[in-house]
Amino acid sequence: MRAKLCAAVFAAALLAIMLSLVAPVAWAAECPEGQHNYSEARLVPATAMEDGEVDYICTLCGQQYTKLLFATDHLWGEWVIDQKPTCTEPGKRHRTCTRTQPHMETAVIPVLGHKYKETRTEPTCLEPGKSVFVCVNDAAHTYEEPIPAPGSHSFGEWREETPAGQGTEGLEARSCVRCGLVETNVLEALPTTTTEPATTPPTEPPTEEPTEPPTEPERSIPVMDIVLISANTIALGWFLFLLIPYFLGLAFAKRRRKAQEERDALRKEVDELHGYE
Repeated sequence: MRAKLCAAVFAAALLAIMLSLVAPVAWAAECPEGQHNYSEARLVPATAMEDGEVDYICTLCGQQYTKLLFATDHLWGEWVIDQKPTCTEPGKRHRTCTRTQPHMETAVIPVLGHKYKETRTEPTCLEPGKSVFVCVNDAAHTYEEPIPAPGSHSFGEWREETPAGQGTEGLEARSCVRCGLVETNVLEALPTTTTEPATTPPTEPPTEEPTEPPTEPERSIPVMDIVLISANTIALGWFLFLLIPYFLGLAFAKRRRKAQEERDALRKEVDELHGYE
């Protein structure tokens, strides 16, 4: 490293002597602005931990300047926000390296983009609603979307609130299943009925008649009853004829299922005894 530095210094000194001998008159005059012809005179390379520098000299007028070369291993501090980003505009930030020669690095913060939150107002049967969208990052960005109304009520069934009576009106009502609007209807009163006192004819004294012993009526079974009894008996017989095989089938299926379960249990015990899975 020291050898390279000595060689660079020697080369710069030699170049300066040669230029002073070759163009003494040219160095006496200054170059017009922006027309210098700079060349590298001395270089101290930057390392990971230390800054370097490079010297430049104009070959026409001899003007010199030095440029700093920052260390390659930076010690950056925290980011400092210079301009916060919005939904549509990016932001800016910077951080500073705390090496021997402090310097800064700038970066662009991407735009946030719109992120909307919805506030909904439900429509009624006749009045439309709306949805309001407001950006949570910038409340100035907002828009609305209408929610159309159905345009009519949806009533349920009529229900009697007050029953109508004789001479008094009743009331029935129904409500809309969407908005809860209640509609009423008056029930007509029932007609009134007037009762007149019944007139009883004059009673005459009963006349005694000779009484005869009551005769018992002959007991006979009507033909229709006989037909019904016969039909019920036949139906009961068919019912028992169909029901008995059904229960026998259920008992047989139950015994068969029990035997199958016993065989499966026995087979499982045998498999476990022989080590089968």
